[in-house]
Amino acid sequence: MRKLILLAMVFLAVSAWAVEFIPLREIRPGMVGYGLTVVRGTEISRFEVEVVDVLDEPGERNDFIVVRVFGEAVTRSGGIAQGMSGSPVYFEGKLAGALSRAAAWALDRERPLGLVTPIETMLKLLPELEEEEIPVPEDGGLRALGIQRVVFTSAEPPEIPEDALVSWPISLPILVSGLSSRSLEILRRGLDLGFSWHPLFELLPSWRGRLLGLEDFGFTRILYASGQAGEGALEFQPGAPVGVALSLGDVVVGALGTVTLVEGEKILGFGHPFLFTGSCRYFLTGATVVDTVAALDISYKFGSIADLRGGVFVDRWAGIGGRTDRVPMSIFLDMNVSGEAQGKLSAQIVDEPRLSPLLFYVAGLEAVDSALDRIGPGTAKVKYTISGRGLPRPFTRENVFLSTEDIAMYVPWEAALVLDVLAYNEFRSPLFANIELSAEIEPGFSAVEIVDLSTDREFYRPGEVIQFTLTLRYWRGEMRMVEGSLRIPPDLDSPYVELRAYGGPRLREKGEPGYVFNTFEDLLDYIEGIPTYDTLTVELFAVDPISDIVGELWLYGVDSVSQKIPGTVVYGRVSRILPLWE
Repeated sequence: MRKLILLAMVFLAVSAWAVEFIPLREIRPGMVGYGLTVVRGTEISRFEVEVVDVLDEPGERNDFIVVRVFGEAVTRSGGIAQGMSGSPVYFEGKLAGALSRAAAWALDRERPLGLVTPIETMLKLLPELEEEEIPVPEDGGLRALGIQRVVFTSAEPPEIPEDALVSWPISLPILVSGLSSRSLEILRRGLDLGFSWHPLFELLPSWRGRLLGLEDFGFTRILYASGQAGEGALEFQPGAPVGVALSLGDVVVGALGTVTLVEGEKILGFGHPFLFTGSCRYFLTGATVVDTVAALDISYKFGSIADLRGGVFVDRWAGIGGRTDRVPMSIFLDMNVSGEAQGKLSAQIVDEPRLSPLLFYVAGLEAVDSALDRIGPGTAKVKYTISGRGLPRPFTRENVFLSTEDIAMYVPWEAALVLDVLAYNEFRSPLFANIELSAEIEPGFSAVEIVDLSTDREFYRPGEVIQFTLTLRYWRGEMRMVEGSLRIPPDLDSPYVELRAYGGPRLREKGEPGYVFNTFEDLLDYIEGIPTYDTLTVELFAVDPISDIVGELWLYGVDSVSQKIPGTVVYGRVSRILPLWE
């Protein structure tokens, strides 16, 4: 018995490596073959394929086999469906490539056309694991149909020229679970970071006005799945479903495609890019197909992301490449909400700078929404710790936020900003590993307003001490007086000074230099030193001498004193102009 099992294992191993390939140069119009995909459940179905023409251009980027697909599996799917990308296509029993793009011709929309990415192009992805237009061939089958050119687009166009074969990638259906409708909408469309001001905006990459959403990467169909599937997913083999996940755990976000080739621990699929990031670190998972839906716009596969099986490390024009013997480095999230309600969320997200901050934010928002079970005002005391293999030390920060409309939006907001800044820092990759966030939320407002600022005199000389008194008013509560002092520098050259009282951080004045960081530690020190929203500051400003040259008032900070009012948001700003005498 043991010998039979051993022989079977050897046979399977040899078979996996004994795949025969047919190169593009041997493909001819009229050849008939077949493809493999899962339409429903765990059965790999066969569909028929006929070669219409071969696009063999200089280079490999636009080399494709134009095919007509037909058969019961295609009819049942309503054509070439989302999720079929990567489906292996065979001629003469040899692997020719992966079905990767849908196509349409204006004069014949009934018989589905598709493009196959040649296998020799995809095979060039294996070592890494260790909009355009082209003419058609003069004497090819496309010319016989009256087609003069092939146009590659990112999505199906509203109109198709009669003389063109227009081709677009078979979009991957994104499967999501564990998110409410509003968290899902943010994941889809992205997040405008500017719903409240923060000093970190000055450190964000110049092109980042917002966190990119999945729609920005071309994902047009996002489906709510039942969760991360357990048993029942097929083992990886040509035609079987494969998942590429961005998040696992209590929040699942992933795409469903098809396996093209398995060579030992290496896997190729899709036949087109996922996020087109080149080298990458995504989760390689099993996947299940519940059914293929023949929709009015474009058919798609519906299923679930299954168990973690390895990592995807190559994401290029010709497809994705993964390994089953290696799991990528990732970011573990641990969210805890207490106070008004209790809640907990744990997830594992990919370390991808363009998406990790958004995935973190969406998970944090979901943790708060699930715990509160409402959308409305409140005060939140938040603490978060970011650890990474590339960080010089764990980064920890506490802050307090208040909203009269939607407190949940603010809980993960600052931490997402910090992630975005650190991900694009100029020193080295942070290699994020863990992010812990805890929030204590109360339905009321813990706030104090700065009402008035007075000084002991109206005029001062350089070198003298300003005695000031602040009047504070607590939310629907008592008034409080705070006294303090600041000394004017004896050598200050300014016609007057401005004494300003404010809460939280402030904008950089025009007379103040930009931020310069010489080390990663300098950057972390700066972020940790940004005043929190429960900080009360009284600061002295002077007029920059350059104001006379530029003809515009420029101020700069001279000295300041601060104190915290723990757990209470300080808001309002008052100031006094104090002339200086010689």
